Amino acid sequence: MGKTKFFQSIQWKIVVIYILLILISMQIIGIYFIRSLEAYYIGNFNETLNTQANLLAVNLEKYLIDEKKDDLEKREDINNLVEHLFALDGADVSIIDSNGIILGTTKKTNLNIIGQKIYQIDVSRALLGTRSETVRIDEKTGNRIKFLAIPIHHEQNTIGAVFMTASIEEVYKTVYRISNILVTATLIALVFTATLGFFLSRTIIRPIQEITKQAVAITEGDFNQRVKIYGEDEIGRLGSTFNQMAKKLKEAIDQNQEEREKLSSILTHMSDGVIATNEQGKILVVNQGALDLLGISEEQIKGHTLTDIFPKIMFPISEENLIYPYSNDQETKLLRMTLNKIHHFHEGKISLIIVLRDVTKEENLEQMRKDFVANVSHELRTPLTTLKSYLEALDEGAIEDPELAHRFIKVTRYETDRMIRLVNDLLQLSRLDEKKIKLKRSLVSVREMIEDVIDRFSFQARQRSIELTLDLPDYLPTIELDRDQIDQVLDNLISNAIKYTGDQGKVRVIARLKQNRLFIEVEDTGIGIPKKHLSRLFERFYRVDKARSRELGGTGLGLAIAHEIIKAHHGEIEVESEVGKGTKVRFFIPITTTKED
Repeated sequence: MGKTKFFQSIQWKIVVIYILLILISMQIIGIYFIRSLEAYYIGNFNETLNTQANLLAVNLEKYLIDEKKDDLEKREDINNLVEHLFALDGADVSIIDSNGIILGTTKKTNLNIIGQKIYQIDVSRALLGTRSETVRIDEKTGNRIKFLAIPIHHEQNTIGAVFMTASIEEVYKTVYRISNILVTATLIALVFTATLGFFLSRTIIRPIQEITKQAVAITEGDFNQRVKIYGEDEIGRLGSTFNQMAKKLKEAIDQNQEEREKLSSILTHMSDGVIATNEQGKILVVNQGALDLLGISEEQIKGHTLTDIFPKIMFPISEENLIYPYSNDQETKLLRMTLNKIHHFHEGKISLIIVLRDVTKEENLEQMRKDFVANVSHELRTPLTTLKSYLEALDEGAIEDPELAHRFIKVTRYETDRMIRLVNDLLQLSRLDEKKIKLKRSLVSVREMIEDVIDRFSFQARQRSIELTLDLPDYLPTIELDRDQIDQVLDNLISNAIKYTGDQGKVRVIARLKQNRLFIEVEDTGIGIPKKHLSRLFERFYRVDKARSRELGGTGLGLAIAHEIIKAHHGEIEVESEVGKGTKVRFFIPITTTKED
């Protein structure tokens, strides 16, 4: 925030207001005072002049009517009277008889006018009995001159006149000097007022500047400064209130920051994803959990709309919970989206908080559970239906035909064995899931174990002209494992390899030691498995070709059991396959105890 210039500040405005108030007041007072003073001096001048003229007129009457004296004696008496009686500086007096002849004058420099006739218009009016009083400008000096002519009466007759001329310029000069004094006093008062106004306004402005400075600091995030209190007046109370406000605001912001940090920490460490949008669906906030779930960066999602990230969602969204199949370059996930609407009642708008959770495993497990129940029901229903139909046929008379009855009983026995195998497999899987089966570990020769399994399947392989071979290293250790369980795994893998390999095909069993682990691989040249099925081969009851698997007598649980057994031995099992070229199933288990052959 820029610094306020002095001429733009309140302080300057207050000083100007003070100066204008004093200036206007002094102007009004000065005008009134000068006018009054001028009227007073001029009135006093006129009154003095009139008094002197009237006094002369009264005293000159007896001289003008005295017939005992000649004109020369009259003039001398009149001059003596005027000189002794008239006492007004700057004024000239002339005594005029009834014929307009000047009998005497106070003008020492112009005594030759005595005895001459005067033609002044004011004198003419006075000799006619009318008082004449005028002010004229002297053409030579430019001064204002007062002309006064007063008639001298005797018994209702005008016997002469008193003619007076006096400069009133001194009166105006006196008024002018007083005006200058007033102007000087006004200027001094203005300077004093400006100085006083500056310091007085400063006492008002300083607290305001302090508050402004603190307000600027608050806008910049500094809440530690406090306004200095200079008094208990209104501005002091304002400063005190401002300090309290700053303190409360700091506490509120600190608390808000703490809550934001808590919320940020919660959002950051949440395993669930969180996305916040505005009322248009534009994404404003996204946590790391959401970025991890979606497999994108913050730059790729922030600022975009919800529809950009989830094209199948139409905004605004009415549902509160939905399962969304989200796909990126790497994988496809099922995301549970929980939507919480935030209503901005004062704006009439609605924004969204969306919580994302990856429920792919849960949904897959749920689907597997449903498929498992359906598969078990189907696997049991088929032999039970067969048993029921054959038993009903026996009950209805087929038992009387020994050959037919023997064949029916053989079928029921086969279906019973099939159900028993299914139930046993299910029980074994259940025990493996619940870890109720304890491995009966013992020292086992790997070479002997694999050779025994090959011997068991050699006759079956020869029947179909399948080449069953072994690829073993010169040295294989004696290790600690559960022989029965591993035998079951090998039986299942070799059995599947022979089942799905055509006549004249090849099945090879390979064993290797790598990094203190035993690797065993069963490789065949059979029909192969499409890639889309590979990730689900170890699911229970999952079959690539359900009709063919059931025809060959499989329950769909063999690979699932093998997977659980290997996992119980802390190992791993995996499948590689290519349609038409064959399949490789390999597993490894860690070597815990070894002993040379």
